[in-house]
Amino acid sequence: SWRAVGGGRRVALPSAGVLAAAAPLGLLAAGAIWAPHEANTASSIARLYTGAETAAQNQIDVILTDSPFNSQTNPAQIPPALTLGTSAAQTVTLYSEPGGAGGQTHTITGQMVTTVVSNNVVTQGQNLNLYSATVVVTYTYRSKVYRVQLNAMRASDV
Repeated sequence: SWRAVGGGRRVALPSAGVLAAAAPLGLLAAGAIWAPHEANTASSIARLYTGAETAAQNQIDVILTDSPFNSQTNPAQIPPALTLGTSAAQTVTLYSEPGGAGGQTHTITGQMVTTVVSNNVVTQGQNLNLYSATVVVTYTYRSKVYRVQLNAMRASDV
């Protein structure tokens, strides 16, 4: 459409066709900003999950290797890692950015809780002296709570 401006000149206003052609460019620009942001968010979530899984696996390794473990002897030989019950929450570092903005270090932590139970599995009148351990690491990222859980079972050393 046309409209008159000072001096009687007629100037064209943007037509619907021009606006329709510009809309995909706007969407493309928005997508160019949104896609890297989403990729960065996904990589951050994966990085934190890996950190939580590593912390839990390190605790499982201690549970499986701490010695001596002879719960059937008198007195029983039970290492600290296999003490029955639920441990107090322990703060673990999941990720630490070495040189963040302005040289500041940004650290994300989680809470790790270990629960050890005696299974009391008896077969053919023999107690197998099996202990089960569950290690749970919880952390919060962008107001959402994440949880990683690993389990292990250990038999007596003898």
